[in-house]
Amino acid sequence: MPIKREDGGRPKLALCCPTITRPYQALLDAVEAEVPHIEAAGFDHGLTWRVGSSYISHARAQLLRNAMTWDADIVVFLDHDMSWKPGELTRLVSYKDDVICGTYRFKQEPEEYMGTWHTDANGVPDTRADGCIHAEWVPAGFLKITSFAVHKLMGAYPELVYGPRYNPQFDLFNHGAHEGVWYGEDYAFSRRWNAAGGDIWIVPDLEITHHGADGTAYPGNFHEWLLRRPGGSKHEDTSA
Repeated sequence: MPIKREDGGRPKLALCCPTITRPYQALLDAVEAEVPHIEAAGFDHGLTWRVGSSYISHARAQLLRNAMTWDADIVVFLDHDMSWKPGELTRLVSYKDDVICGTYRFKQEPEEYMGTWHTDANGVPDTRADGCIHAEWVPAGFLKITSFAVHKLMGAYPELVYGPRYNPQFDLFNHGAHEGVWYGEDYAFSRRWNAAGGDIWIVPDLEITHHGADGTAYPGNFHEWLLRRPGGSKHEDTSA
């Protein structure tokens, strides 16, 4: 269920999408189809774009500022080349976790998924009772972050806060080298959230499609893919 605001109002959900040019029509169609589900779940909602910025971390920082100015409780970062089954985004944001996402395929064959997750000694993903998987690093194309998480990270990383004090911005996805390793913006965010004591979760059973610039669609369901992997209940041994 949606979180309750202290003022008694409906929780606010901000969808944030950075893009160099016009977002793919598939994303626009997915957002339109999602609106009835968002409203039925009891959220106020808004959509903000950042078009034309070649610096992804800067674009996302400005989108975050827009969301915080609106006093959003939940922010979902969406890549411009995503689409999903109607209702999946609403299901994602209805989890109470501060950082939770849906992961999706690389735009290639064979089918593989972005992110890294915790496993046991046998390679079995670390899951909790509701099926969500404990993640280490995740992509930012279908990612939910709460205002509490933003507040916590701003306190943990004051060097990433910039702009006038009456209207600060936060470089939530600041990327670059760290201790000998170069991190992209999404994995850098994941690393900082983990270091700040937070947990990251993946909702595995989501139907998400990653779209190529040439029109090729790469639909997938991370849960079903795991079941088809060695050791999964749907694995088919073709070695014989």
